[in-house]
Amino acid sequence: MTATMILGLLLQASLFLVVLSFGLQIRVDDLLCLFRRPWQLLKSLISMFVVLLIFAIVVDRIFELRGVVEVALIALALSPVPPLLPNKALKSGGDKSFTFGLLAAVSLLSIIIMPGVFRVVEAIFGRQGNFSEEVVLKAILTGVVMPVVIGMIIRHLAPASERFAGILGKVGMVILILACLPILVALSSVIWTIIGNGTILAVIAFAVVGIIAGHLLGGPDPRDRTVLAIATASRHPAIAIAVTSANVGEADAKLAAAVVILYVIASSVVLAVYLRLIARLRDVNEEKNT
Repeated sequence: MTATMILGLLLQASLFLVVLSFGLQIRVDDLLCLFRRPWQLLKSLISMFVVLLIFAIVVDRIFELRGVVEVALIALALSPVPPLLPNKALKSGGDKSFTFGLLAAVSLLSIIIMPGVFRVVEAIFGRQGNFSEEVVLKAILTGVVMPVVIGMIIRHLAPASERFAGILGKVGMVILILACLPILVALSSVIWTIIGNGTILAVIAFAVVGIIAGHLLGGPDPRDRTVLAIATASRHPAIAIAVTSANVGEADAKLAAAVVILYVIASSVVLAVYLRLIARLRDVNEEKNT
């Protein structure tokens, strides 16, 4: 077994453990939360798939980005939320039902939405693209649906297992970090080559627009606005890399992965600033009310 295969297995195992820990905490009502609020679901889908796709197309029309960067931004705009979304959302004070409901709804609906939107993008850019429904379906089923369902079944059969959700999630995160470090090191030289050519500004702007869209379309509840802002700016890196790599030459596959990883890093920094500002505003409002 090669080192690459081992890293791949570690990544899959770590994500499975983290999402399994979510499954131990999820109730059926949580999963149906947004399906019972169709207007909020529609606004969430517009925030995640429409706003950023339009932004990616506008940026491509205005600025002369490298072809790989152009494809990567569109792939990110089409990609669903990452399975680690609840970690950030719940830590920021997000509502549990809205967070898990958003993860469930967007993950399942993206199986239907992504192929259709991809065809629209092909028509706009006037070129044939490669899109694998199988890649998206497999990533969502194995990365979200299966571990969530297994976790819910375990909690149903053994209710006391919910107390181990936190430990399970932390173990998964530790394994994930250890597995990602060699990947970051391997791609670091490629990432540095694209930082100074305008790509970093494009990905930062992409994250900022995502946060603004999610915050504005998140509804009246401040907690929901924060969760949707996080979800809109956070994208499934594995799906984005797969879609980007399928639509560029073999020689640019590593560059495609580097662009997506750069976005993950940049969006994490931008989100940290946003969450700090939200927390500060919340503290100020609480002081005024006391």
